[in-house]
Amino acid sequence: MWFLQMDTLLLMLGMSLLMGLGLRAAGERQRRRAVLRWMPLLDIALLWYVSEKLTVFYLGYTAVTYGFLAFLRRRKRGRGVWFALLCLGCCVPLVYSRLALRWPLPTYGLTMIGIAYNMLKAIDALYYEYYGGERVPLERYVNYMLLFPVLTAGPVFRYREFDGTWDDPAPLDGERLSSGVRRIIRGLFKKVVLAMAATKVLWRLVGLIPGLLAPAVPLASLAVLFWDMSGYADIAIGMGHLMGLTVPENFKKPFSAPSFTQFWRNWHVTVSDWIREHVYVLLGGRKLGRGGAAAVAFGVMVLMGLWHGFTWLYLIDGVLLGLILALENLLNLTTLNRRKAKKWVFALRCALTVYLFALNSMVFTLPTREIRLVLGGFFAFMGGGL
Repeated sequence: MWFLQMDTLLLMLGMSLLMGLGLRAAGERQRRRAVLRWMPLLDIALLWYVSEKLTVFYLGYTAVTYGFLAFLRRRKRGRGVWFALLCLGCCVPLVYSRLALRWPLPTYGLTMIGIAYNMLKAIDALYYEYYGGERVPLERYVNYMLLFPVLTAGPVFRYREFDGTWDDPAPLDGERLSSGVRRIIRGLFKKVVLAMAATKVLWRLVGLIPGLLAPAVPLASLAVLFWDMSGYADIAIGMGHLMGLTVPENFKKPFSAPSFTQFWRNWHVTVSDWIREHVYVLLGGRKLGRGGAAAVAFGVMVLMGLWHGFTWLYLIDGVLLGLILALENLLNLTTLNRRKAKKWVFALRCALTVYLFALNSMVFTLPTREIRLVLGGFFAFMGGGL
């Protein structure tokens, strides 16, 4: 991850502080917005420093997807059909890059890191114009797509949120500087210290399988995944603070969720919100009923599995998660009020939810061979208990 390369990290911090100081010197709101117009130059410079191929790809993707917006804007007839086709067009690089990992397809030397997240942003901008009826200016769209703290991973900015914070950037002051630096330090500690330590523990446990420690492997896997992802989000949010922008939170106490439905609302929040707004609400939301909501939940999880990669493992993972969410909807177990439920019932459901997700997390932290070893270790553990 390029956040962990010291030269790149220092460059990003320097750019963030430069923008923050520029906003402070600008004074009034109109001048602060004028300062942000220079942001794409810093974005492109940083991208070029990291990877020329990545720069070329994102400049091209930004240009093409803005062309989609301009095309949709001019359509008077058949806008719904064109809107759907253009959304699919935004997905083409993701699908192609996933297929290129499995088959020898030409990539023409381009690097597409982070396309899964930027595809969601491009589609969201199309939604903004189509449903909101407001025009997305070219200058703001370039800033939206190339904003470097959130370019290669979450949090996922929705255009409405980005537009709001971009329209009134906050000047850098002592409090904002302090909170931004603290958040960045916390993120680096999670990624460099906690996630790496948890990774060593994870592989140590895997090396002891089969054995009595097999059930501990998913918990170590979850620690790796959470500290890595939340650490990245902390760094991005902290840099946003320095730049005068409010980057949305990505994790909101997910381990206190008593159901998978509530867990997903608090884990990788920006992606969950994107799905709820662009899929669930669009298909009817609460009007769907239990059966319809179960079907949508299952379909979304399958697609999210494939969003991570076109492999049987990700597909099976999506199917299993989809089945859990579908059952919660069918059995009316999607929510549990903490105040009304018995403490032990609430705690038990939280523990079960977290452990089931911990099992799922191994898909992202371990190769397939090691996952099989862990599952075999579970059978050995249960056999020994019997």
